[in-house]
Amino acid sequence: MAKPKNLERAEEIKQVVARLFADKGYHATSMREVARELGMNQASLYHYFKSKEDILYTLMNDAMDKGLPVLNDICTSDISAEEKLSRILAFYTRYYAGDQESLTLLVSEMHSLSERHYVLLRERQREYVFLIKSILDELATDHKMKDIDPTVATFAFFGMVHYTVKWYNKDGRIMPDDLANFFVEIFTRGILKS
Repeated sequence: MAKPKNLERAEEIKQVVARLFADKGYHATSMREVARELGMNQASLYHYFKSKEDILYTLMNDAMDKGLPVLNDICTSDISAEEKLSRILAFYTRYYAGDQESLTLLVSEMHSLSERHYVLLRERQREYVFLIKSILDELATDHKMKDIDPTVATFAFFGMVHYTVKWYNKDGRIMPDDLANFFVEIFTRGILKS
């Protein structure tokens, strides 16, 4: 990864690469194209990142770094499981609606990673799944959830939010906060008992 004095340029590279990878796909985007977009020499990119795949992994890992601490904070807070679920769903929806380019990569480009990077990110994804499932397990154990398998509900949660990168337009008529409120309403009314 980049040295501290080069962090600003590395961030600029990541923003451009995230946009290009999200728009065209990882395999369809060349490092030559990235360099041209940034107005720099292609060889100079390797001063900041070891490889094209290193940039992809860094973008995905950074995206996970931003969300996981927030989810952990909510999960360890002294509030009801229902409130934890609502807060996590609202945060997660706003997060996916706001940083669509980087998060599109998490949803659609995991298969492009080397096995080593894939395994590392898969383990981090499991942390997200564990946190959501633990809340849903608690709701089921406390008989506050309809007769829905918590594992199915967990993956429905992720499916609903992750798919926003395919259709949601953050510059459209529905603001991220409104989308979050809609998702909380749809999901909680769908799984929680009245």
